[in-house]
Amino acid sequence: MKFERVFPEEYPNVYSKWKDGNVEWVIQDLPPEDDEEAIKILVDHLCADETLCKTSDLLNDPESVRGMSEFWRIFLGKRMSLGCYASTNGNKKLVALNCCFVSCKGEDIDCEIVGKAWKNVYDVLDYAVSKFDVFEYLGTDKVLEGMGLVVSRNYRGAKLGSKIVAAREPLCYTQGIKATATVFTGIASQKCAESCGFVTTFEFPLSEVAETGLNYSKDDTRLIKLMVKKYDF
Repeated sequence: MKFERVFPEEYPNVYSKWKDGNVEWVIQDLPPEDDEEAIKILVDHLCADETLCKTSDLLNDPESVRGMSEFWRIFLGKRMSLGCYASTNGNKKLVALNCCFVSCKGEDIDCEIVGKAWKNVYDVLDYAVSKFDVFEYLGTDKVLEGMGLVVSRNYRGAKLGSKIVAAREPLCYTQGIKATATVFTGIASQKCAESCGFVTTFEFPLSEVAETGLNYSKDDTRLIKLMVKKYDF
C-alpha cells in the first residue's frame, strides 16, 4: 500500500530542541521552502565528502550532479525529511539534514538514475537492499529509509548527525511507522547509527561490488553497512 504522509495541524513538527550558549537548535520537519537550500547543502557537503560519491568523483560529472539533485528533489517532496536549524539573534539557518522517505514492501523506487557516477553510487545502495529483506527481518510492511545524511562542514563535531538520526523515532511515531533502515556508507555515519541503537544486518567491502563490474577498486576494504532499528511503540 502506498504511503501518504499525515500532516499535523501545526506544520512543521518540532522533534528536538536545545540551547548551547547563544545558539538555539531545532530539529524539525524540513518544509518545502527549504528544499533547494537542502539540495545545495547535499551537493556541496555530501557529494564532496561521502565515500561513494567521492570515490566515484561525482562532483566532476555534471550530469550526475543534476541527476542526484533531481532524485533528492523528488524524495524531499515526500515531506518525510528532517532539518536541523541553528538560530542566532533571530536568524534561523539550515545547517544539517537527513533526506528520508517511506519504503513499502513490494514497491520499487520509481525514479530514473541519470549520470554515470550517480549510477555507480546508486547501484551500491541497490546492491545492499537487494541482498537482505529488511521487511521480513523487522516484521513490518513499511520502513523509514534515509538517502542522504549531511552536516555542513562548519557545524561538524557537535554530534548533529546523531541527533538528527535519533529524531527519526518521534517522526516515525507520528506516522505509525515502527522501523527505520539505511545503507550507511562511511565510518562516521555508521558510528552515528550505532550510537542511536541501530544494528547491522548486512555488510560488505567495496571490493565485493567491484567484482560485479562497478567502478571501485577490487582492493577496497571499506565496509558498506545496511543498518536497521525497530521502535517499541
